[in-house]
Amino acid sequence: MTAAPASEFRQALDAFNGGDLDRAREIAERGLEQSPSPQLQHLVGLIHCRLGNPEAGVDWLRLASDSDPGNLAFRVMLARALVDAGRALEALDAAIPPEGTTPAELALWHVRAEAAATAGQKDLALQALARLCSAGVGDWRIWRDYAEALSDAERWLEASRAFEQAARLNPQELELQRSLARALARGGRHDQSADELRKWVEASPADAYNRIVLARLFANLGRNAEADAQVNEASRIVSGKDWAGDWQGLLDIATTRSGEIDIELLREIGALLERTSRMELLSELFDAAEAKGIDRDRLGYPAAAVALRTGNAGEAKRLLLLESPDVDPLRWHWMMARIADSLGDSELAFAEAEAMNRSVQDYDRWRRTAKSQLEWVRSLTETLTPEWAGRLTRLPPGDGLAPVLLVGFPRSGTTLLDTFLMGHPDVTVLEEIEFIDPVERILGKIPTLPERSAAELEQARQAYLAEMDLHLPKEHGGLVVDKLPLKLLAIPYLHAMFPDLRIIFAQRHPCDCVLSCFMQAFALNNAMACFLDIGDSAEYYDAILSFWVRARETLGLNVETVIYEKLIDDAEGSLRPVVDFLGLEWKDGLLDHRATAKARGAISTPSFDQVVQPLSDKASGRWRRYEKQLEPVLPLLLPWAERLGYSG
Repeated sequence: MTAAPASEFRQALDAFNGGDLDRAREIAERGLEQSPSPQLQHLVGLIHCRLGNPEAGVDWLRLASDSDPGNLAFRVMLARALVDAGRALEALDAAIPPEGTTPAELALWHVRAEAAATAGQKDLALQALARLCSAGVGDWRIWRDYAEALSDAERWLEASRAFEQAARLNPQELELQRSLARALARGGRHDQSADELRKWVEASPADAYNRIVLARLFANLGRNAEADAQVNEASRIVSGKDWAGDWQGLLDIATTRSGEIDIELLREIGALLERTSRMELLSELFDAAEAKGIDRDRLGYPAAAVALRTGNAGEAKRLLLLESPDVDPLRWHWMMARIADSLGDSELAFAEAEAMNRSVQDYDRWRRTAKSQLEWVRSLTETLTPEWAGRLTRLPPGDGLAPVLLVGFPRSGTTLLDTFLMGHPDVTVLEEIEFIDPVERILGKIPTLPERSAAELEQARQAYLAEMDLHLPKEHGGLVVDKLPLKLLAIPYLHAMFPDLRIIFAQRHPCDCVLSCFMQAFALNNAMACFLDIGDSAEYYDAILSFWVRARETLGLNVETVIYEKLIDDAEGSLRPVVDFLGLEWKDGLLDHRATAKARGAISTPSFDQVVQPLSDKASGRWRRYEKQLEPVLPLLLPWAERLGYSG
């Protein structure tokens, strides 16, 4: 075909750009009668699309593209018209781009992504968007679409990186920050998620509700100081003054300018207080709200938590059933499992724990993670041979006291024990802080530890101590207890760095440990993923205890064991040997664990709701009420019980 007469094409194009579509079409069609050309066919097609007639536009655009197949811009517009005409699958056929990265080729990839998304071809859309982003496009919308496509594919960490790039390209689009936070959370990067959500919240600083939501997220992560800081900011927003730690300040936060109480905000505050074990304050807050006409029936989960804490499990169940489990299925099923357990309904409690675990995001992926974690621990155990241990370099004692490790299988009473120890004026407990990472970066993996020199071990020791110092109070001058139950897997590092290392091992009946872990809503990581299934939970106990026994045998560790059941039955009799082991003087204040627990403020471990209660043996032997549910794993656990000295 010949080129369009310059005068007709220019006149038609000017009319088109000027919005006079009828005149543009008249001139273009007249030009086509005189001298048909791809340029005029293309323009007529665009005019029909602009006039709201995409079907006619497609016919003309296809003619133009067929007439000039090398013109990628023609193919781009044809594909876009097909999408607009509801013919997305045909658009995919039209938008098969070459391999280059010219602007026209990238535009074709872009329209291919749009067509694939419209046609429901998610894999093709993701492929096209990946191509665009790998070419380094600078359009934040494309990066956002790529991130959302990765999210649909549950590739959360890749999605978070794409959201991060989109936010970098357009920092004014605040919703990207929240999307980034969501992707990080779904990918298991909860701390990073909270940090990103904080950026989003601080970009709209006058929203008290968002502050409280962020506070609850921080509390779930054990970052209680940051949680309280957000509550304080919310208080400043509504009252212009700091929160004094009282129920009145919290009620003020939940009260609107018109004097009405925002029920959703009150519920969020209630959930925050429940998570940080401030149940007395929560009860006072709800009493005050009730005096203002807010019925407990409207408060759902946190009201149920108050009822359960005060011993009214039947009322707790009634209140929880008023709230749909779909709002927050994990926490709902967790609470119902606790209520059913308190009512003695073991079958329902176990079923609710199963529902809780299955409601976690990416359940199948986390189950695969659990299998990998089990394999890793078992391979680590095989590493600890006498020959391997004999090749280890060990440092001489350093300046000052070496830290004391408090370890054990999760739910073995480590939080109760560290609360007792906090009652000693010469003890500082660092609770649930993971600072082995700098050690591992210097020394490498445990199997290669015998290859490390004394100089490398000293560098790692200084890195560990420096990280520890960041978390110590300024006035500290005594013994440091590093409490993290599964830090026992890092003992080979610490054994090599600290020859005077002392270890307190918390022991509890294996069946009670495994049952409690299975019924607990942990923040997920590689280790906690093992508790999503009762079989995996038992396997993990077997793997961890096998490692522990092997470490004691091959490394000759200095250990004091505290048995949970004996600690409950005779706290002083269990604690005096620990105090002697630590080289401390006995202090009667050690025994008032409830006062110590209240003085320490919010508690970040899963035992937060128990250590503030009087000592009780109700949790000892609880597993016997669940023998039917535990039957598949008893052959693995009962031999450990016998080995650890539990009779019957």
